[in-house]
Amino acid sequence: MTPRIIVGILALVCVSVFSVQSSIASLQMVEEVNKKLSLDSQFGELVWYWQKTKRLHREYTRLCPSGQLLRKVYILWWLSTIGLLVIAWGFGVF
Repeated sequence: MTPRIIVGILALVCVSVFSVQSSIASLQMVEEVNKKLSLDSQFGELVWYWQKTKRLHREYTRLCPSGQLLRKVYILWWLSTIGLLVIAWGFGVF
């Protein structure tokens, strides 16, 4: 195995871990926001799309101004994106 492939495999593992951590942090955000919202405007845990995610981020910022979960999610997203580029390089996409 070449060092490039090994780096690609390690990046794949890291991206998997970052993605799971990001999902857990997002679900924690949902729990915190749902505690402060009325029943009719609470978030469900399933079926996410871009507009729903942005609404969650706005509500989290509004209801939990000192919360750190949103920053954690953004950092994990960026780390995952960088990791995907490293995976592509490791497996010879570019």
